[in-house]
Amino acid sequence: MNDSFRWSKMQMMQKALFVLLLVLSACTGEEKATIPDEPETPEAKITLAEGTDTNPLLDASGGAVTVHFTATADWTATIGNVRATGWVTVSPVSGKQGEASVTISVAANEGTDERSASVFLECGDNRKTIVVSQKQKDALIVSQQSYQLPAGESEIEVEVEANVAFEVETSDTWIEQISTRSLEKSVLAFRILANDGYDKRSGSIVISSGELREAVHIYQEGKEKEVLLLSDDLIEVGAGGGTVDVQLQSNVSYICKPEAEYTWVSEPASRAVSTHTLHFEVQPNDTYDMREARFIFVDETEAVSDTLTIRQYAVDEILVPSDPVICEAVGGTFSIEVSANISYTVKTDVSWLKQVAGRGLEQSTLYFSVEENTESVMREGNIIVTGNGVERMMKVLQKGKEEAPYLIVSQDYFDIQAEGGTVRFMVKGNVPYQVSAGVDWMTRTLSGAAEEEVVFTVLPNESTTSREGTITVTSEDGSLVRTVRVVQEGREELILNISPSSFSLTSNSQTLTLSVETNTRYRLSSSASWLSSNMAGVGEWKNPTFTVSANESTTSREATITVTSEDGSLVRTIRVVQEGREELILNVSPSSFSLTSNSQTLTLSVETNTRYRLSSSASWLSSNMAGVGEWKNPTFTVSANESTTPREATITVTSEDGSLVRTVRVVQEGKAVYLEVSPSSISAASEGGRFAFTVNSNTQYTLTSSDTDWINIEGNIIIVAANTSTSQRKGSVTVRAEELVRVIEITQDGKKEETPSAGGSIEDFIENEEDW
Repeated sequence: MNDSFRWSKMQMMQKALFVLLLVLSACTGEEKATIPDEPETPEAKITLAEGTDTNPLLDASGGAVTVHFTATADWTATIGNVRATGWVTVSPVSGKQGEASVTISVAANEGTDERSASVFLECGDNRKTIVVSQKQKDALIVSQQSYQLPAGESEIEVEVEANVAFEVETSDTWIEQISTRSLEKSVLAFRILANDGYDKRSGSIVISSGELREAVHIYQEGKEKEVLLLSDDLIEVGAGGGTVDVQLQSNVSYICKPEAEYTWVSEPASRAVSTHTLHFEVQPNDTYDMREARFIFVDETEAVSDTLTIRQYAVDEILVPSDPVICEAVGGTFSIEVSANISYTVKTDVSWLKQVAGRGLEQSTLYFSVEENTESVMREGNIIVTGNGVERMMKVLQKGKEEAPYLIVSQDYFDIQAEGGTVRFMVKGNVPYQVSAGVDWMTRTLSGAAEEEVVFTVLPNESTTSREGTITVTSEDGSLVRTVRVVQEGREELILNISPSSFSLTSNSQTLTLSVETNTRYRLSSSASWLSSNMAGVGEWKNPTFTVSANESTTSREATITVTSEDGSLVRTIRVVQEGREELILNVSPSSFSLTSNSQTLTLSVETNTRYRLSSSASWLSSNMAGVGEWKNPTFTVSANESTTPREATITVTSEDGSLVRTVRVVQEGKAVYLEVSPSSISAASEGGRFAFTVNSNTQYTLTSSDTDWINIEGNIIIVAANTSTSQRKGSVTVRAEELVRVIEITQDGKKEETPSAGGSIEDFIENEEDW
């Protein structure tokens, strides 16, 4: 009864409360109807005009900037620091609602320090700040103080505004200045070289003038990392062979190098394509041994590589999937593919994992059932396939009922060759996780086809010692840690054996050959220009050759051939000694000739061990032995000397290299002088006359009169003047040709006396008595 009473009382109270709420509601509605709405007051706010520079920079000479804005209420403009009022003024300092503007004026900066001040525009509680900066008196202003650039080569321009002369300096060689001008306003051009590294780098351009300094910072991205990635590191093939496909993803040109020559698997042709499918034909394996073929894919610089292993099983073989199967806690069924060329049996090692189907031959699909896992922890079992002594095992994992945190890696050990390769495994879990490697020679590249796939590139091991690293997969909270052990072989110890270790050579030009036993590429170099090879760059030549020039000197010479392994760790030297040539001999006899004027041939006797040249200083002494030769008895033809004067010439004998010169003096007599004069005498009457004469000589001659008063010569005429005397007179004309003298004797009668007449006087008779 008490409970019923209390229940009825509560119902009555609820009804009374409901009525009271209705009354209050009605009153409230009436009150609202009688009170008018107040107009909404807009929020006090300042909005700067679009594109407003809130950090204006003014030069040392001063100036002004105008700021445009819109205010929703009354506003004020104030200078934030009272110390700045001496050089910054604002006008106007207040205003009303609407569009407005203020002008900030800056006085000239006579100081040596940059200065700045804040100007506050306030409207209610809303504030906008304009920071005005002013350069010092001697200032450098750059248009941009930092550049973010891609990895490739690029060019930038830096505008410099300065009122002083300045210098430009770059911090690194990869920043090159193209042009420079120290003017009041300059545009400086710079070339930023391509970044061939993977890491981002930074540098700076410093523009300075005395103590003034402006730095422009350059930040350049590293180049994109090379990717050379195979979809599979290991492909397993049954004894029957067949075709297998592998996807290759690459952003570099590459080549495929088989580790050995394989007859049972064909390798693909090299192609430089970003992504493509490689096809391999595998021949049947009729042996009882498993075999493997390894193909190394490497870029042209050998910076990145990946290795594909094709493993073919023997005649008796069973292939099961290598990745574990993960089942949900509720249980269920799943299937796996088994390839075998023998009969096999299947069993499991746990009771909650059972096979649904039986055994099979060739390729079979096996079905399994998994019971519900009522526990909270994950459990593990194995499927075991055996036949004819071959056993294969596959792991099966089942999550716990409450799905406890788990983290599983599909493979926890990798063996990588020295050339490098790829580590690829699957991560399955129900918690977030992180992946890291504790060594710098393993870098995570990119994920594979599935989100859970983890791929690491292993760099080549340049050491001959193996190395080991660990990839750690850790849950976000650190409670679960899985490790993958990676062991990389050391590279094969380099061999660089050269023979012979030295050469002793004659002075002649020749070719020498080395024998090189090596397992690496190498470089060849020579310390002398006379010992050269056309095998440039790096190579794996078995028998490199060098060309040796003839040694033209009589002194022996020495050079060194250097053979250096590509990585520079091995250096071998070969000593090459070349004899000097035999000391030159050039003996010529006779040393001189004395010849008659007749034409003739003269012969030299030459003893020599070198070739030589012949030359003559005169055209009348010539030889048809032109060029260089080794004549034992060279001859010269001597023309007849038609002159009466002797002549002289020189024969020069010069060794081919010009080091030896011999001369032979040749003197040829002139032709004999003759002088014939006719007549040898002249008898002239007293009246005189003209008398012809002839001179026959092979040389020049002179004519001389013994008495030019009455004997004169005109050409070949002797003119004898009349003899006025009654006495006979004699004279001569002398003809002289060198040492020869001929004389023409001239005799002239005296003038005859006149005979007296009969009427003459006796005195005349007596006077001339003697004559008669």
